[in-house]
Amino acid sequence: HSMASLAMCEAAAITKDQSAIESCKRAVAFTFRMQHPVTGGWRYTRGDPGDLSQLGWQAMVLDGAGRAGIEVPKERTDGVSRFLRSVSAGGGGLASYRRGEAPSRTMTAEALATRLLMGERVPAVEVREAERYLLSQRPGVSQDNYYYWYYATVALHQLQDDAWRQWNDALKSRLLATQRPDGSWSNESV
Repeated sequence: HSMASLAMCEAAAITKDQSAIESCKRAVAFTFRMQHPVTGGWRYTRGDPGDLSQLGWQAMVLDGAGRAGIEVPKERTDGVSRFLRSVSAGGGGLASYRRGEAPSRTMTAEALATRLLMGERVPAVEVREAERYLLSQRPGVSQDNYYYWYYATVALHQLQDDAWRQWNDALKSRLLATQRPDGSWSNESV
């Protein structure tokens, strides 16, 4: 739902087409109903406290809805921030999939990307902690993980600093090295 909703919100924001806007409104209304009222998270069934993977996509839906001219109540974005705080780890720059779990690079990347997307002023010490963690496993260092690469790219691109340049260089190198002659990439783990 979140990925389809994001596509509808993007279409509405770009085209201003009334049918796209109406579809976006309905999708966002469902997103609002599915947000956990206490944790601020989302998951696959209503009432589940949520997970960071779903939250990242839903946060993009909220952002896209705003760009499409659909009002997003502050309580919804406050819920996103509340959930992000509940899964933070380390000095605040790391994150886990669900509350109480160990942090991971993928979830740290998704949390940083989401915090930046939502306009949070992430303290420099937390940005540095996340960047160090992410850069310790750049593309080409271990098993390819496109989901991790996606969110790390989204997060670090927003910062436009030296960590971004290091990440981008490693990503381009790995992608070019593993691209097939027909332009595709393998779907098997390396």
